[in-house]
Amino acid sequence: MLASPTTCLSTCFLFTITYWFSVRQLIIEYHKRFQNYTFNIKRLAFVIFWLIVIYFGVRLIVGNIVFFFHGMTNPNPTAEAISSALMILLMFFLYEGIYYFNKSRLTEIEKNKLERLSAEQKLDTLKNQVNPHFLFNSLNTLVTIIPEEPTLAVSFVQELSKSYRSILEVRDEKLITIEMELTALSSYIYLLKTRFQGKIQILDTIEEDIKNHFIIPLSLQILIENAVKHNVTSKAKPLKIEIYNTEEFIIVKNNLQKKDQQFNSTKIGLANIKSRYQLLADSKIEVIQDEHTFIVKLPIIKNRDHAHINH
Repeated sequence: MLASPTTCLSTCFLFTITYWFSVRQLIIEYHKRFQNYTFNIKRLAFVIFWLIVIYFGVRLIVGNIVFFFHGMTNPNPTAEAISSALMILLMFFLYEGIYYFNKSRLTEIEKNKLERLSAEQKLDTLKNQVNPHFLFNSLNTLVTIIPEEPTLAVSFVQELSKSYRSILEVRDEKLITIEMELTALSSYIYLLKTRFQGKIQILDTIEEDIKNHFIIPLSLQILIENAVKHNVTSKAKPLKIEIYNTEEFIIVKNNLQKKDQQFNSTKIGLANIKSRYQLLADSKIEVIQDEHTFIVKLPIIKNRDHAHINH
């Protein structure tokens, strides 16, 4: 018996929708039973067995329903079998592709959450690595100048207070403006110059038009602290530190006159800055060293919204 186009269309739709939900249920049960991504014969046998069950089950049930209501029989069973088998396989792989896509997306989201949590924890640790010896050295300097220059001692205490207040103000910030960093740095530089009395020269030529861009907090202070820690400072051979900028970088440069240190440097300060730039801005700093100079180039972060941070 020949069926009308409407009947054929409704029959095809009935087969398709039944196959679709059957394969969907198979995928659900399949992933309940096999929750990892490891391929094995057991998984393959499970899928093949149930695809065959779905094919013959739907063909038997829906075929009988169609025959009962319309009296239709299949004039070309071979073509119907091939097309049905291909359709079932297509549905299975489509569902499987959607499942793995969603699984991968959720896995990536969880991975990013874990990385962010780890990054925040690591950042908190790194923030606390501003050299604690600076306070000790500053107090030693203060003890020295109080008897001889009490007025200078008062100014020194005020600037020391400003310096540590600045550290407290930015400790919870991911990024700050270059202007804020330089303001905080000014007190630190005053303390160094007072402590070393002409043995350090620091020149800041940062251009005004880039001061509203962003930088990692305390990065300039750490670089200057490193330069002081690792180089000889004397009136005969003053340590010269330059802070300037290009369009893309803040640059800290010092003349190289290494101390004869009896211990290996941990390089924790530079590692601090590298890690923070990588974690927060997905940027890399550049370190250049030759026989006479040591240069660190810090990327200028021009758009805070593009940095990899939680606001």
